[in-house]
Amino acid sequence: MYKNPNFLIALVALVVFLALGIYLGRQYTPALGVEFYSACARSMERIIAGGQGDVYDFAGVEEFEEPDVYNLALYRVEGDVITDPVFESVPAGLKDEQNDLSLQNHSWDVFTELIPPGNRQMVAQFNIFTDGVDNTLAAVDVIQEDISSWKLEVDIADLENKDAFIFTLIHEYAHLLTLDSSQVTPDQDLANDPYSLVLQTEKAVLCPNYFTGMGCSHPDSYIHAFHNRFWTGINDEWEDVDAIQYQPDANVNYYNALYVFYRTHRDQFVGDYAVTHPTEDIAESFTYFVFSPKPMGKSIREQKIRFFYEYPELVRIRSEILKGTCSPDN
Repeated sequence: MYKNPNFLIALVALVVFLALGIYLGRQYTPALGVEFYSACARSMERIIAGGQGDVYDFAGVEEFEEPDVYNLALYRVEGDVITDPVFESVPAGLKDEQNDLSLQNHSWDVFTELIPPGNRQMVAQFNIFTDGVDNTLAAVDVIQEDISSWKLEVDIADLENKDAFIFTLIHEYAHLLTLDSSQVTPDQDLANDPYSLVLQTEKAVLCPNYFTGMGCSHPDSYIHAFHNRFWTGINDEWEDVDAIQYQPDANVNYYNALYVFYRTHRDQFVGDYAVTHPTEDIAESFTYFVFSPKPMGKSIREQKIRFFYEYPELVRIRSEILKGTCSPDN
């Protein structure tokens, strides 16, 4: 979905950090050495490449049928482990995937290797689903019965491309980071009926800060600051595009309109999927923040990536994610 970062710039930046004894805002042991950071820069480049591609380029497509989605196994999360799977009824052709507990546990292990325990306490469930290859790789959702907790979902058909999988996991983690109850006030009404436009409008009017569609953001939240800085000048134009999705049989028209909007404002977004919604924009930008060298240009796209460096806690999380990404075991 996206543009390749420059390996040489990444390597030089990482070596400079090493020479200062500081990497990503935290001191690291010198025993890791230059070779570690060189290898990490290569991994970062591959992961960004794994997330590239214009997902809304529907040129020549007149009709698009959304794929069927099957839930295979729902786990309860207990710290670093998943337990007590509940299995749904699935077509016979998906029984092998449903019974592959080893692969399901491996996909969870990838997530726990990337995200430290203290940064994923909001995840209470882990769902294995599939909609076929190369559609939705992963997702997160609020748990209706406990709206302060979240469910992480992974498509078992999309695990072969590890770089794309890691990119998507960090994108989804960015949603958890920017939309959980420490950032956005959970709303039971919206959790019960998330697609009601009437309810969305009513809740938005009552929100003095940025309304995410899932709840009212806190005044000091990441998403409120991000939206105020980067979206106020384009929001009205984007809302006209966003409204198309609610028209009958509008999926291709909607995707085409999103792609035109992206091409019009290409210098403001890291990729076309970011134009879907401000919450997707911050998630995509965060993923580039994690896996790209710090950009020094003046474009809004680059400003969005630098936005996260203003928060020391996010720089520390970036550091932890890269340690998990670039460890010898990975």
